[in-house]
Amino acid sequence: MVTANINSEPHFKFITPSKFIRAAPTMAVWGVATAAALALFGSDVPLARKDVLSKIPVFGRYFPVQQDKHEEED
Repeated sequence: MVTANINSEPHFKFITPSKFIRAAPTMAVWGVATAAALALFGSDVPLARKDVLSKIPVFGRYFPVQQDKHEEED
């Protein structure tokens, strides 16, 4: 008598670990492209430049922040 051997792979909805491993490089490329686009478009916004872009460890020096006169007097 032959019995069925059921092998189940862990999953969340339709995403299995093997599908995630295959898609990870593509998601990483899209994530880097999105971050670069946000940095490019956010570089003109003073608040984004001051609070986010100037605090990036390596690339923060490319986004200098101009000090206000009120901050220099304090």
